[in-house]
Amino acid sequence: MKREWESVIGLEVHLQLKTGTKVWCGCSADYDNDDSNTHTCPICLGHPGALPKLNKKVVEYAIKAALALNCKINNVSGFDRKNYFYPDTPKNYQITQFEKPYCEKGHLDVKLNSGREFTVGITRIQIEEDAGKSIHAGHESLINFNRASMPLLEIISEPDLRSSEEAYEYLNLLKSTIKYTGISDVSMELGSLRCDANISVMEKGSKKFGTRVEVKNLNSFKAVARAIDYEINRQIEVIEKGGSIDQETRLWDDEVQVTRVMRSKEEAMDYRYFSEPDLLKLVIKDEEIEKVRAIMPESKVEKMSRFVRDYDLPEYDAHILCEEIELADYFEAVTKITNNPKLVSNWIMTEVLRNLKETGKTIEEFTISPEDLGKIINLIISNVISSKIAKELFEIKLTDSRDPEVIVKEKGMVQVADVSAIEDMVNEVLKNNGKMVEDYHNSDEGRKPRVLKGLIGQVMKLSKGKANPQMVTDLIVEKLS
Repeated sequence: MKREWESVIGLEVHLQLKTGTKVWCGCSADYDNDDSNTHTCPICLGHPGALPKLNKKVVEYAIKAALALNCKINNVSGFDRKNYFYPDTPKNYQITQFEKPYCEKGHLDVKLNSGREFTVGITRIQIEEDAGKSIHAGHESLINFNRASMPLLEIISEPDLRSSEEAYEYLNLLKSTIKYTGISDVSMELGSLRCDANISVMEKGSKKFGTRVEVKNLNSFKAVARAIDYEINRQIEVIEKGGSIDQETRLWDDEVQVTRVMRSKEEAMDYRYFSEPDLLKLVIKDEEIEKVRAIMPESKVEKMSRFVRDYDLPEYDAHILCEEIELADYFEAVTKITNNPKLVSNWIMTEVLRNLKETGKTIEEFTISPEDLGKIINLIISNVISSKIAKELFEIKLTDSRDPEVIVKEKGMVQVADVSAIEDMVNEVLKNNGKMVEDYHNSDEGRKPRVLKGLIGQVMKLSKGKANPQMVTDLIVEKLS
C-alpha cells in the first residue's frame, strides 16, 4: 500500500523595527540612505570596552508586536550572547534572547480563501540585533556595518502549518497585522522582513515529527511557498528511495526552483549561549504594558468592523479595503471629500485596484491623489459629468496632474443636462430605430429592460457620453409609455 505523507512547517520571521536609532547605541537607523560604514560607533562595531544600552523605543515597539500577536508578556526577561564567527558580525556574537524571551505563547487566527480557519501558535518573540551586510564582488567581499545592531524581533511560530498555502496566508496575515501597528515597514524588498522555513515530513497519522530542514534565502512570500513545496517533495522522494533526511540548512535558488545544501544545522550547544554580562535584566511592568495598550493603533480587524458599521459597507468591501493600511487610509481620505463611502469603495475596488495591478504599483505610488479622486467622484454626484465620462477623466488624470475640473472644462466633458437638447436626441434615436421601439412594445416584462438599455445606449452614443443617463432613461420610458 502506498504510504501517505504529511508535512510539518514552522516559520521564523525576522522583523526590522522602524526606530530612529539602533538597538544598543545612538547611531541612525536610516542605514540604507548614506555611504557605507558611516552609521557606526564603537558599540555597534564591537570595540573592546564599549557597553550596549537598550533603546527604550525598541521595548515599546516590542510590546506593540506582542499585543498585536496575542502573546503573554513576561515581566522579567534577559539577554544572551549567541556566539559565532562571520565577517559581518563585528563582535563575533549576537545579542539575543535565548533563555527567557520577553514574550511567548501567542497566536494568529488564519482564514484561507476556501473559508477554512485555523490557528497558528507563536512560540516566542525575542529582541535581538541584526548583522552587517556583506557585498560579494568578484573575488573579494566588502562589509557595510551600517546595518549592524539594527533592532530586530524574531517571531517563531509553532510547527502548526501543514501546507505552502497555509504558510503563505499566515505570512500575509502576520505582515498586515504588524503593518497596522506602525512598528515596521514589513517589506521583504527593503529587507525589513525576512523569513526562514523549517520543514519536515512524517507519515500521515504519525505523532512523531520527521527530521526538519531549515530553508533560507527566501525573498518573497511566493518564494516561501515554492520552496516549501519543493522541499516536501524532495524529502518524500529521499525517504521513499530508502534514504534519510539530514538536519541541515539549505538555500533556496529561486532561479532554478531548487534548494541546495548550505551547512549542517547547528544546535544550541554549537552557539555556546551564555547570559549577556553587559546588560541588566529587561523588566516590563504591567503599568508599562497598559500604557502601550492605550496607544495601540486600530487593528485590521477593528478597522474592518468600523468600515462596516460607520460607512455601511458590505463585509467584502471592508475586507478588500483594509487588506493594506495605506489603501484603507486612501479610502477614508477620499470619503471625507465625497461623503459617499459606497461610491468611493466601488471606484477604488474597480478602477484604482485595476490600475495598480496593471502597473505593479502600490497605493502609495498611485498618481491620482485622494483629493483628485474625490473631485472626480463629486463631479459625478453633482451631475457635472456622467460615470462614463468620469472613467475617461480618470484615465487622463493618471498622467495629467492638473485639477480634474480644469480638465473637464478644457476638454468639453461637461454633461448635457438640458432637457430640450436631450429630448431632441431621444426623438432622433426613436425615429431611427423603429425595430427596437417595436420590440420594446412587443416584449414581455423580462425582455423590456434589455431593449430599453439598447435605446439608452444609442442616445449616449449620439451625445458622445455626455447626456445625463437618468434624464435619458426617464424621457425614453415616458415616450414609449
